[in-house]
Amino acid sequence: MKKITNHQKLISLLHDGCWHSNDELAAKVSFKSYKQTVDEARKKYHYPIEIRQVDHHKFEYRLLQTA
Repeated sequence: MKKITNHQKLISLLHDGCWHSNDELAAKVSFKSYKQTVDEARKKYHYPIEIRQVDHHKFEYRLLQTA
């Protein structure tokens, strides 16, 4: 059985196109490396992940839907 990667967890979570908090990503992807996983998905795999700041240390992420 193949292990699910953090990259796969991230895209699976963001696939709905809704905003997800950094706390949710940390809990469901990886507490220590969710930011690195987001950066890699954006830069290496060219996923259109949007980031917005909602408070001092609070951010939300979503995968933009392509037509």
